[in-house]
Amino acid sequence: MAATSKRKDLVNEVLAGFQRSSGQGVVLSQLIADKSGLSPTDVETLGFLEQEGPVTAGRLAELSGLTTGAVTRLIDRLEAAKYVRRRDDPADRRRVVVELNRARLKEFAPFYDPMREDSSRILERYSEKELELIARLFRDMNDFGLRHAERIRSLPELPRRKRLKLERKILGQKIRVEL
Repeated sequence: MAATSKRKDLVNEVLAGFQRSSGQGVVLSQLIADKSGLSPTDVETLGFLEQEGPVTAGRLAELSGLTTGAVTRLIDRLEAAKYVRRRDDPADRRRVVVELNRARLKEFAPFYDPMREDSSRILERYSEKELELIARLFRDMNDFGLRHAERIRSLPELPRRKRLKLERKILGQKIRVEL
């Protein structure tokens, strides 16, 4: 069955919407990270923990698409900043779970509360059936993101451009510059 012109236009509009939404999400995460002194990955991880509750480092790796090593360093940073704490897993004392420090999370209310309220107003316009479709689309797109994070992780690094390194003594001081 050949795709109609309208269907092609709609598919293109949806694909462009995914790209814009993804890009805007990156920008918002960076803005919040800049305001809070965290990295965008730290900010997103706090969001995963808020949604999921206490989880293991392995589960955080599954949710984020990050490697377990990257997640361990991430947890170390967040724990040092008192945003999370590690505790024994009640189901298996050999493992630890990571949980949010809810008191610190309140710092993010000025960023997220207005967005939650605005999102709720937008979603009010949709029927239950439409919301089911949207929820399914987001589940599918999350799976898409995790699949492609794994795929991209296995690709070789792009060649890096050569950096110019200068080292000179100026007024008795050794100066290094990298461009």
